[in-house]
Amino acid sequence: MPAKILMDGSNVVFWRGGQADSAVPDRVACALLARRFMPHIFFDHSIWRHLGQDQLDHLAAIALVTIAPRGTPADALLLQACQRGRFQIVSNDRFRAWRGEHPLLRKDWLVTGSIGKGGRVGFSKMLRPAPI
Repeated sequence: MPAKILMDGSNVVFWRGGQADSAVPDRVACALLARRFMPHIFFDHSIWRHLGQDQLDHLAAIALVTIAPRGTPADALLLQACQRGRFQIVSNDRFRAWRGEHPLLRKDWLVTGSIGKGGRVGFSKMLRPAPI
């Protein structure tokens, strides 16, 4: 059974040079699946500006997708799902507003990433399964 990993989809969609690219969340989810992780992707309600229903349906076929209700930041849901550091979070967001409540964010939970040449997905550190 694949290990669960969390993905900040609202952040990942901007990994290609800071511009929204609707293909990037799929590319990152596939890279995680190839590494034997099951991504749980969190989006802000505003993701509808960048992704269409077909793209979200495709993501939902390969990963668990959560879209935050209007007025609720996806970050809050994402960090709640992290369950006190059990799961890593794939995001380039530094979560500065949340660090006081979640001190392990920077050291243990956060895995940053990028899209390199040829669309290759790279991660800042080794992805690890959640401890039992």
